[in-house]
Amino acid sequence: MNHFDLYGIGNALVDVETRVTDQFLSDNKVIKGCMTLVEAARQNELLDQLRQKIEHKSCGGSLANSTIATANFGSKCFYSCQVADDEMGRFFHRDLIHQNIQSNLDSTPLPKGDTGTCLAMITPDADRTMNTFLGVGGLVGPDQVNIEVAKSARICFLEGYLISSEYGKEALHTIAQSANQNGNICALSMSDPMLVKYFRDDFLALIKDGVNLLFMNEDEAMELTQAETLTGAITWLKNNIKQFVVTCGSRGSLSWDGDSLFETPVPTINQLDTIGAGDMFAGSFIHALLKGASFDTAATIACYCASLIVGQYGSRLEQKNQEKANAFVAQALNH
Repeated sequence: MNHFDLYGIGNALVDVETRVTDQFLSDNKVIKGCMTLVEAARQNELLDQLRQKIEHKSCGGSLANSTIATANFGSKCFYSCQVADDEMGRFFHRDLIHQNIQSNLDSTPLPKGDTGTCLAMITPDADRTMNTFLGVGGLVGPDQVNIEVAKSARICFLEGYLISSEYGKEALHTIAQSANQNGNICALSMSDPMLVKYFRDDFLALIKDGVNLLFMNEDEAMELTQAETLTGAITWLKNNIKQFVVTCGSRGSLSWDGDSLFETPVPTINQLDTIGAGDMFAGSFIHALLKGASFDTAATIACYCASLIVGQYGSRLEQKNQEKANAFVAQALNH
């Protein structure tokens, strides 16, 4: 039996990046600067027009990005998701293999249908407009869970987006209960403030079931705790959550290890693109924990790695930034 450092589960999306003009957006009635959920026909209509202009393609989805970040620092990772037997699905699987990540896709035939895609259209002003089509990725559930891997993994990491479907919710509870019974760390990323607003009771039930490390941003923390102030939210979290991290954008993060609260600043950076910053933060934080780091050190590492992501385009560290991050992580862990 292979023992993994991290077991992750989430929605699978192929991230497709292309440069477009403002005229292209208005001609195609795309709402600039927003993330819009679309159906297959609409996504394919845009992709067909942009096929020659695709600059970058990578396997993505929030939890996939975090898992890839953890793997790129050298942790051994397994990822559960759902893609279809189409060009994008086969690409997603190949990309996971390329990142040295094992997955449920290695051993099961891919279903018919359409793989989820996130089309990021970048205009000359560096603004990103995103159209997301979930495809079969939105059907991830208990059938995709590898419970043996989940039981043996040192940390299980759950994507909050899955709570919005019955299949997804069942999968999350299965893993949280297993982690709880085995005394393992079960981490959850809250994913989106609107999700917390509409599924607050479901999140609280999941936390009660075995989630003992929570990643969220300020807005998600306010929705979950229903507090009036961030200070109030932190007090609620200390009383109800075993361990947690709240990211506060350019102000850094607040992390609670069960005994102490750490305030960690972010290095000053030239901010180009905030997409993927939270995913990178969580992935690098988890890698640091796997290496035995304190929450203080893990947050310092995570803030640094997130600052590298917002200083470039795309949700994966470019080669030179990965090298910078590796050096920083090695130095921080050796202190």
